[in-house]
Amino acid sequence: MSQTPLVTGMVLGGVIISSLGAASTQFIEEKAPTAKTLGRDFIIGAVMVAMIMQLLPESSTSIVEFVMGLVPLALFSSQKTEIVEAIVEEQEVKVGVPRF
Repeated sequence: MSQTPLVTGMVLGGVIISSLGAASTQFIEEKAPTAKTLGRDFIIGAVMVAMIMQLLPESSTSIVEFVMGLVPLALFSSQKTEIVEAIVEEQEVKVGVPRF
């Protein structure tokens, strides 16, 4: 990955914070969480992770990549993306005067 996984980190942070909020609502208050509270917690988690990734890009990138490494790759990648990545890596850069 050549760029910071900002969107992946935001989704991951939103899911973690909203799941913590849902668990606390379920077990402490003993009622079902509503969609409004889950959405609010997701937005809070996503914004919080986005701000952290802007302040600490290397550390947060390594943490997001580590957590995503724990998830099986079969959920996110397909054979098409692997083939495209292999083709992109094999391209040569030609420099000099073009031959017409």
